[in-house]
Amino acid sequence: MCKMRMELQKEKIEELTKERDYLEEQLASALKRKDLQTSWSEHSSSDSSADSLSDTVSDSSSNTSSSEGERKKKRIKKKGKEKKHRKKSKKMLTKMHQRAQNPQQVVDQHKKILRHFKRGCTMSAAFKRVGVDRNTVVVNAPIAELYIAVPGKYKDLLKIHSSKVKLYTFATQCATAILEDPAVGDTIQAFKASGKLLPLKAKGN
Repeated sequence: MCKMRMELQKEKIEELTKERDYLEEQLASALKRKDLQTSWSEHSSSDSSADSLSDTVSDSSSNTSSSEGERKKKRIKKKGKEKKHRKKSKKMLTKMHQRAQNPQQVVDQHKKILRHFKRGCTMSAAFKRVGVDRNTVVVNAPIAELYIAVPGKYKDLLKIHSSKVKLYTFATQCATAILEDPAVGDTIQAFKASGKLLPLKAKGN
């Protein structure tokens, strides 16, 4: 009887031992899976952070490149505008300092100014459009006035005119011819009144 009890206890101990070993294996397996999951989670988190950082750097780089590109475009555009403005200013400055070199150019300028004046421009505005100043127009006006109003008299003076003589001198000769012949003066005044000549007053009057 005692022997049977001992055998039963022994069997029970063996069963308990097996159950303990089994539980230990299960626990070890569970801990191992947990470690793997933790490691994988950390790895995934690390990859995600790296990807996020990479995206951030990429976006930052892209934004920087975009900003630099826009700034470069603005600089080019600004330079283009400045260059265009300089060209325009230079062109206007050149135009504003156009001076007639011979009697025919004086006549052409006078006609251009007259056209602008007839279209409604003031004389000052017409001078600017053609690119000459008022004093120059007034000084050279006798040349154009004789050419338009009394062409015969103009041709007579032009025959004795030399290209070596200054334009101012020829203008003075034309003005003298107008003053010396009342009929010529009256004709020019009539042309001015009818709008065929600019209504300019002689310098000093």
